[in-house]
Amino acid sequence: MNDAWPRRYADEVLGGAADGERRRLAAMAAVCDPVTTRLLDELGVTAGWRCLEVGAGAGSVAAWLADRVTAAGQVTATDIDLSHLAGLSAPGLSVLRHDVTRDPAPPGAPFDLVHARFVLEHLPEREQVLDRLVSWLRPGGTIVVESIASFPVASSPNPTFRQAMTAIEQVLARTIGTDSTWARGFPGPLRSRHLVDVGTSSHLPTTGGANASAYCWALTLSRLRPHILSLGLATADTVDRALDLLTDPAFFDLSFATAIAWGRAPE
Repeated sequence: MNDAWPRRYADEVLGGAADGERRRLAAMAAVCDPVTTRLLDELGVTAGWRCLEVGAGAGSVAAWLADRVTAAGQVTATDIDLSHLAGLSAPGLSVLRHDVTRDPAPPGAPFDLVHARFVLEHLPEREQVLDRLVSWLRPGGTIVVESIASFPVASSPNPTFRQAMTAIEQVLARTIGTDSTWARGFPGPLRSRHLVDVGTSSHLPTTGGANASAYCWALTLSRLRPHILSLGLATADTVDRALDLLTDPAFFDLSFATAIAWGRAPE
């Protein structure tokens, strides 16, 4: 573990086995899975592929992949915390406790697809980890990286919401080393690794109307509240007012974007 960042994502920051985290992951999947699966479909994921799902969370994308590659393929779903993957089961699907920063390539490498959503930006070793993920691709294999990007927050017209979202960004940076600006440079990290057919897109969901995005951010803000207050990043009143906004059907804004990049290993 990096001595500069004694905590990781699941070390009493986010993650863990609590029911609130299960609900947060479900809300995140509701917001993000349609975008993820549409892209994977466009990239040609099909029967027989060997796929690695890094940081699988509650396993929604891994389950979709298992259905797509059928029993002729293979999906390995990895995470350092398997508490939300216990019930995940499908032909050709395996679940593995795996630390992507240090453990060897999972069984099944080299892969036709490596997918990581909301993983690399939370790892101070993100560049080294990306090197590892690329090295686990077969020739012609595809990597897809999805990461949060904070750039929409600064332009929010709502001071309370803007301060609360900025506090989330800062508390993650100061506790686990998250860099929510890293993905703003996509697709640069994939181009620099000599991948081909590189592309990029972004997903900017509306947060408000008490929708799934608002619910996800309300759960995130509630979970991070003790750290936000102890670090003096926002007052209790600001956090409470932001939580009220996120449950208000009349409130709408833009929070973090999802930046997406993909590319293929040369054949």
